[in-house]
Amino acid sequence: AVLRLGKNMFINIFFAVFVSFFRAVPGIVQLFIVYYSLPYLLAPVFSAFTGTEVKPFDVSPYWSVYLCFILYNTAYQSENIRGALRSVDHGQYEAAVAMGMTSFRAFTRIVLPQAFVVALPAFFTYYLKTIKLLALVFTVKVVDMFAKADIFSALYNRRMEPYIADAIAYWGLAILLTFFFDRWEKKLRGRGFNKSS
Repeated sequence: AVLRLGKNMFINIFFAVFVSFFRAVPGIVQLFIVYYSLPYLLAPVFSAFTGTEVKPFDVSPYWSVYLCFILYNTAYQSENIRGALRSVDHGQYEAAVAMGMTSFRAFTRIVLPQAFVVALPAFFTYYLKTIKLLALVFTVKVVDMFAKADIFSALYNRRMEPYIADAIAYWGLAILLTFFFDRWEKKLRGRGFNKSS
């Protein structure tokens, strides 16, 4: 996000393409690309560096899920952070530098705290969305809560209870996270970390 605020054309184009891809392509397609396609591209590279043969599917599906969701959230949150940084009046940064602060100190002490509070609600929204997207990981052989419900349903011929239990668990987690994020945001605003126009 900070890099995209600069004027380097190549960096801006690279991150614009990166963000555009991960925001446009459905999550399940991203999972399949990372799990099924990426290992074939990276296996020769790892083999060359390590000097041993690395097979494409030596990588745990859990690492594929981690990588996919890291890239997905990086794309979304970078735009969120960039917008939050731009919402802070640039005059505050210039005034801090004029008063003798270094550029880094002015950014971390003046701009960043205000931008953080602005970005917080969108952070929360995206992480709730990520939690819901985690239900897709069973498609790449990761046994999560939804996969366990599916297994239980098949074993005991229960078509309703496991999925209702899953829904209640997701709902309860969302309520809990909402409560804590609301408290956190109010606490930050109470300490004076408010957006300034």
